[in-house]
Amino acid sequence: MKLFISHFFLTSMLLSLFTACRKLASQPVVQKIQNADICFKDTVHSFGIIPLSQPTDSFDFIFTNCGEGRLVVLGVETSCHCTKAFYPHIPINPGEKSFVRVVYDGRERQTEYFNKSIRVITNAKKECITLGISGRLQ
Repeated sequence: MKLFISHFFLTSMLLSLFTACRKLASQPVVQKIQNADICFKDTVHSFGIIPLSQPTDSFDFIFTNCGEGRLVVLGVETSCHCTKAFYPHIPINPGEKSFVRVVYDGRERQTEYFNKSIRVITNAKKECITLGISGRLQ
C-alpha cells in the first residue's frame, strides 16, 4: 500500500509539474534588452607645446550616453605611466553627459614629442574606445 501511495504521489507531482511548465512555455515572453552606447565629443586632443617649467596638463574628454540603457565605465588603461585617466564610477543614464579626465605628467622627462593612448572600457555596444593625446614637451 505504501508503494502505491508513493507512486501515486510521485505521478501526480510530475503531472502537475509538466502542466505548469507547459503553461509557462506557451505564454509569450516579452524581454526588452536595453543597450548603452557611448558617444564622445572628441577622441583625440593635442596639447600643443607644454613648457618644461609647467610639465603637467589635462583635458576632459566629454561623452554622452547615447544608448537606451545605463552606461557603466568599467575602467581605463593608459599606454604610459606618465598619463593618468580619471572616470566616473557611477552609472550614466541615457542622455546624460560625463567625462574622462586625462592628465599628462611630463615631470622628470626630457624634451619630447608624445603621442599617448587611453583605452576606455565600458558596457556599451562598442566595449572599448581608444582616446588619444599628443603634444610636445619643451
